[in-house]
Amino acid sequence: MFSKRPSTSKNTPCFYHWTRVRFVVKLNAILRLARIEHGLIAAFATAVGYAVGAGGWFSVEKIPLAVAAIVTIAVEVGLFVFNDVFNLEEDRVNAPERPLVKGEISVKEAVAVGAISLALGGVLAGTLGPLALTIVLLAISTGMAYNIRMKKSGLPGNVIVALDTALPFLLGAVVASGAKVPILAYLFTLIAFLAALGREILKGIVDLDGDRKVGIRTIAATKGEAFAARLSSSILLAAITLSIIALAFVKESALLAYTALVSATDVLFAYATASLFINSDKITAERGRRITLVAMFAGTLAFAAAA
Repeated sequence: MFSKRPSTSKNTPCFYHWTRVRFVVKLNAILRLARIEHGLIAAFATAVGYAVGAGGWFSVEKIPLAVAAIVTIAVEVGLFVFNDVFNLEEDRVNAPERPLVKGEISVKEAVAVGAISLALGGVLAGTLGPLALTIVLLAISTGMAYNIRMKKSGLPGNVIVALDTALPFLLGAVVASGAKVPILAYLFTLIAFLAALGREILKGIVDLDGDRKVGIRTIAATKGEAFAARLSSSILLAAITLSIIALAFVKESALLAYTALVSATDVLFAYATASLFINSDKITAERGRRITLVAMFAGTLAFAAAA
């Protein structure tokens, strides 16, 4: 006569089913909060840097590389999690789909995940040597400074994002070669830094309206879209120039593959640069943002081919 509620006893199949469901939901929320795909991309950059530092992919030692990759992922996860923690109020307005905003994971749980991830990255980095630990601590300190205070600073914040984008290449090279880092690894790190910096400034044009509302002092907001477009273009041209200079340091066996891939990269960057010089409006900037993202991926493949 009366419907019977499902038993929630710990000994029933129903309990274990809902426990598994909650675990899957929570894990999915953590992965989205951590933006795990960014960590995997950064780990690939670390692997590329390691191969360059080791003198080629066939000289790679698997265990140190695996540890370096785990360190990179852990640091990326920790920084992205804390980014959402400190950005919670803005996300309630601008990104209501984020896991913290939707309540899929609590702030306390997010802080725990972020702290454990950063601690894991720091501890494991200590096993890779003092230089590697220094690079990782630099990434953590600058990344947390960005999350807590520097995000709204404009250019300084752009520099931090670009630095943390480029550091995985240097980390991998340092783990492989210690203090004797090849010039090519330094060049690739600098190219990645400049490409990321140019792209961050470019994104300021795309996000101009929203940035003004929340008080982010991007170059576009403080100096105007035209100035931001010219500055972004100039920085991207510097990255193109360095990628050509790097040809002199690529070994002969990898020269053809690197040349082909970096040529495609440079054409994309050059197209974005020329477009911005002609027109600095939001539509052009958004197209340039997408093009430079593809160019950065192609550039990473070029670096991998050169190792």
